[in-house]
This record gives sequence, C-alpha cells and structure tokens, in this order.
Amino acid sequence: MNKIQSSSALKVVALLLVSMFFLTGCSLLDTAAGEREDQNEGITSGADFGDIVMAEGVGSGNAPVNETNNFSSSQDFIYVVLEADYIEAGTTMFARWYYEGEPFEDSPMLTADRDYQDTYVEFHLENLEARMDEGDYSVQIFVNGNPVAEEDFTVD
Repeated sequence: MNKIQSSSALKVVALLLVSMFFLTGCSLLDTAAGEREDQNEGITSGADFGDIVMAEGVGSGNAPVNETNNFSSSQDFIYVVLEADYIEAGTTMFARWYYEGEPFEDSPMLTADRDYQDTYVEFHLENLEARMDEGDYSVQIFVNGNPVAEEDFTVD
C-alpha cells in the first residue's frame, strides 16, 4: 500500500469513528433527556391539568370570564386560568409573567391545602400603573417548581 492509499484509509477510518461517536452521543443525549422527562413527570404528577386560557375576569369557582389573548393597556387585571382535573394536597404552583420574552414578575406561590378535583386555578397580573406597557407577553405556570404550561397574549 502506498502513502496516498494509507492516508485515504486512515481518513475513512477516522470519519467512521467520528460518525459512530456522534451517533452514540445523540443516543446518549436522547436517553438522558428521556430520563429527565420521566423524573419531572413524577415531580408534577400531583396535578393533572386541562386547558390553559387567558381571560378578562373569573367567575364562580375561578372559571374564566371573557376569554381572550388580547388586552387593553388600561385593563385592571389580566387572568390566566388552568382547568384542573386533579390537584393533590401539598402541590405547589405559581405563575411567571414575561414581557417581550423577559421575566418580570412571579405570582405568590399557591399550595393545595387538600385534594381538588374538577376545578380551576387562576393567577392574575394587576395593572398598578395608569397603563400597562403595550407589547407581547406570556405567562408560564410552574407545578412543584417545574414548568407545565405556557400561554401568550398581547397588550394594546
């Protein structure tokens, strides 16, 4: 075998080794991500949620009133409401509010004082100024410290 053939053979072997490394690495990463997802499922298993909606208000049992994803800058309160099929006693929840992609406020932490079934959980953002900043907002709900739901909305 001459030097050119030997060099080409080494390049092919190196390329195969690098390819095997990446394929194995991707598999390992997928496995690790799957394990983290399984672990988080156990942490958030104390609650089973249905829909998440934005609303102008809440009614009886915290049911959403006037669902919308577009609010006036003079709106006094903006509500996010989660439909909860089940919440186990001791489950903690809070909402993190974002403006233009940056977090600016966390709601107070709620802790379920007993088991709940077929109910609503609401968090709200209070307008403490004459007008809220116009733009794109979102809210993310955390259960036992883990994000479980997110909803986008705008303020005009």
